[in-house]
Amino acid sequence: MEEERLEKTLSLTKKGFPVVWVHTQRFAAPNVRYGQSCAICSSNGKMTKIIRTIQGYTKVKHLVRVSSKCVYIQSKYNIDGNIVEIYKVEKIDTENNKLILNKVATFKDGKWDNSSYLKNYKECIHSTLMRAKKFYSLRDLD
Repeated sequence: MEEERLEKTLSLTKKGFPVVWVHTQRFAAPNVRYGQSCAICSSNGKMTKIIRTIQGYTKVKHLVRVSSKCVYIQSKYNIDGNIVEIYKVEKIDTENNKLILNKVATFKDGKWDNSSYLKNYKECIHSTLMRAKKFYSLRDLD
């Protein structure tokens, strides 16, 4: 597995806690269509509490709290199948408003490259996959 990093924009609450926006969305173009969903899970495998939600027909944004022990899970669903990526928090940079994540596991072509995270984060993985599938299946607006 190649080393892969992901950077997300970090915000702070009024009390100074770090938070990040996670998305569930549908992307549709003439030749490409997929559903995507992301979530932040705590170290015990439970999804973190949602602070705020902004909802539209093809996109839902959730503001969630993040800590150094959290895991970021991203799922995509399309006609070819699904892809799940699990990222671990490397650094919370409050000075530059960045959340830096490292990829630790990937599910692609029906198999995991590192299955050690599967048992602990099974509920969160299933949730992101089902939301991605739901948004993939939305009817086109005419």
